[in-house]
Amino acid sequence: MAITDQQPADTRHVLVHMVGAADLGTRSGRPFAEKCAELAAADPAQATRLLTTSADPKRPAPLMAVFADGAPRYDRVVLVVTRKQAGMAPDEDFTRPVGMAMKARLESEGLYGVRFDPGAVELLEVSAPHSSKVRAAIRDWLISIYAGRTLPQVDIQFTSGATNAGIGLVAGALEAGVAPRLVLLTGTTGRRITLREELPADKENAQRWLIRNRFYSPMIKGDPDNDKLWRSRLDRQILAAETTDRDGEDGTATGMLEGDLARVLLERIGRYEAVDGFLFRAWLKTRTRGLADRDRTGGPGTDLDGKLDDVIRRRFPDRATRNRQETLERKEIETLRAARTAKGLSTSALDFLLHPRLPAAEKAAKDLAHGNRDDPEDPRIIGRFLETQKYLPRHDEEIVEIGYPRWPYLGDRRVLILIALGKGRGEDSQKSGLDDLIRQARRYDIVPMIRIIVSAETERIGRLWEEKACAQSVDCRVLLTCGIDFSDLEAIRCDVWDALTVDDRELDIIGKIWVVTGPGPKPQGLGLLLTGMEWGLSAACPTQLVEIRQAAAGSNEPIVEVDRDAVLNRVAGEAELAGVALSALDCLDVSAAAAALDQGWARSLRPLAVRVRRLSLVPALRDGVRGRKEPTAGAAAGIDPEWLMSIGMSDQENSPLLLLRARLRLVQTIAKNDPWGCAVRAAALCEGTLGKYGDDGWYTLCDRKSPRCIPQATQLAGYRNDSPVAHGRERADRTGTVPEPPSAEELCDCLRGLRAGLSRHVTVNGRGLPDTWDTVLVDELELLKAEIRAFTVST
Repeated sequence: MAITDQQPADTRHVLVHMVGAADLGTRSGRPFAEKCAELAAADPAQATRLLTTSADPKRPAPLMAVFADGAPRYDRVVLVVTRKQAGMAPDEDFTRPVGMAMKARLESEGLYGVRFDPGAVELLEVSAPHSSKVRAAIRDWLISIYAGRTLPQVDIQFTSGATNAGIGLVAGALEAGVAPRLVLLTGTTGRRITLREELPADKENAQRWLIRNRFYSPMIKGDPDNDKLWRSRLDRQILAAETTDRDGEDGTATGMLEGDLARVLLERIGRYEAVDGFLFRAWLKTRTRGLADRDRTGGPGTDLDGKLDDVIRRRFPDRATRNRQETLERKEIETLRAARTAKGLSTSALDFLLHPRLPAAEKAAKDLAHGNRDDPEDPRIIGRFLETQKYLPRHDEEIVEIGYPRWPYLGDRRVLILIALGKGRGEDSQKSGLDDLIRQARRYDIVPMIRIIVSAETERIGRLWEEKACAQSVDCRVLLTCGIDFSDLEAIRCDVWDALTVDDRELDIIGKIWVVTGPGPKPQGLGLLLTGMEWGLSAACPTQLVEIRQAAAGSNEPIVEVDRDAVLNRVAGEAELAGVALSALDCLDVSAAAAALDQGWARSLRPLAVRVRRLSLVPALRDGVRGRKEPTAGAAAGIDPEWLMSIGMSDQENSPLLLLRARLRLVQTIAKNDPWGCAVRAAALCEGTLGKYGDDGWYTLCDRKSPRCIPQATQLAGYRNDSPVAHGRERADRTGTVPEPPSAEELCDCLRGLRAGLSRHVTVNGRGLPDTWDTVLVDELELLKAEIRAFTVST
């Protein structure tokens, strides 16, 4: 065999190959172990023979086909191998010795008809051929090797090696910002397909993602035909219209109709900002009063309507009621409900207040509004409660009318699970993967919608899954029967897409897609991967990997692992995502900015999301698994100790207090464009950081009668109370006028004086709050904006 030296003109062309049993012309398990022993004892000629012998007489060894005539020249070859694990029984399929033998020959006398310079062939070791481990390894390698440089063209040999590992290589390359080519072995050569050409362009579905996630500002320019619609949604969402004179039937004193207020709440509640807690409270009061208006009889001779008014007055007390310390017990509501029922009177307002999920939802909203950091209620409880209110709109009808799916306001807990089934080793193993898959779905509190593709050989297994899933009240269907060769790939993709399109369960509004790897043939798995990514782009939802593998070699026990860190589909281009993030940061909508950046690639926008979250004023959301909590940021950046050290803050235990001045300075940046939001956030920040009571409590500092009173604290509390999302309505009811927001100059003076007052009255380790870090968050914000803005220009 002639040997060709690999001296490419393009020095950025990389081949990635997962070393496996096929590289020794055998299958995994004991045959592979025996071949490895033979390779270890072989001389160079024997080793070459072992490494070039194919298990299939009709096909060459995998890399023989990859390097066949007409193949591109590669600058570098990465051989991904598995290694023994310390403290564990040796895995007889670990492949590092095979990779070492391949590397030695490729860099010396040559192998597969090619020869490379020393160092051009690299071993990338992973602990196991699992998709999550391989994904992380190749992603980190690509990012570290090509940091700051033009990314290479990456070819991934996809036909041989573990299926899960192959999918992991694809996912890892995508995360690193590379659109790889897949080398599919057909006959004696390798067919190369480029993922970029198999999926829609970045911008093609960007507007769908923006709309589904309620990011309306970019749509005003991006869709001029419907700019009035997007402007109305944006104005409503940021409460720009809340003080307009639109009082009337079903209206609020802030100028917002109950329906508009409800839609603002539905659109925003997933952001988990302080203002959203106040919005929930405002909607709760408005809804209760509206129901009470309908419950009143208007007839003479009954005092039950008066008692209803009194209950509502004490349930949502104004300042005078609070000053009189009038309280309301749940028992009183129950008693009045029973009395009205006995008289045949309507009780809808009382039923609403007695809803079993309301107390937890109200507690979560209060925690958001007041910045509770100690033990905050999970804010998703609010959404669960809102789902019980059947009168609320499920989606935006006007957006549906212009051609978009009926994307629900509160999201969709359903997950589309795509899986190709293999033969298995007996009936029990054929069905047991289903049980574990359903358990994982329920663990993450989602509703599984399982769709299966099968071959002629595995259709019976698919029907078994349908029957067993039905017994567990799970929607599971065999989608279609299709081929199992790479030549069938295009047909698999088209047929699966068509089947999903005609499915009767509105799969274009599902909340997430899981592509399951492991069980089925590779061509089917690849077809589902590509279709799942494309479907996720169209549905504007994330596509994630789920791996099913054996617990151990030869075992029938499955392990199901959800790789939650792998987001496969790029829902918008970097420029669009960066633009959304900038718009959000301009109004300190930190959660929206981070959500947009999280959709970017691991080497570009996504790391910026971590930095953006340092600016958050609310506790971090708990992990998706019930009972597990992530560290909470609260009002400080305590979850990022390295960053705190980088700014010279060694006393991390007191970081919430030490950063309070800096956070107030950060909130001040929106004083001009969003004065009410500035006042509400600043007050909530102080209350959440200082607590309500005690010598340094927020209420103490606001109390004019207290010797520790800070006049600007009292002033800020007044601004907050006058805001439409706090007590502005009550003032409007009393005076007949809508409160005017403070000017930017008034707010800035107030916050400047407040910071000075805090340094006089609040101490850390015996010293007043320092001004050392006053500008650190504002500087970080400006730096982030500059870095994010670069993506809007360069991409």
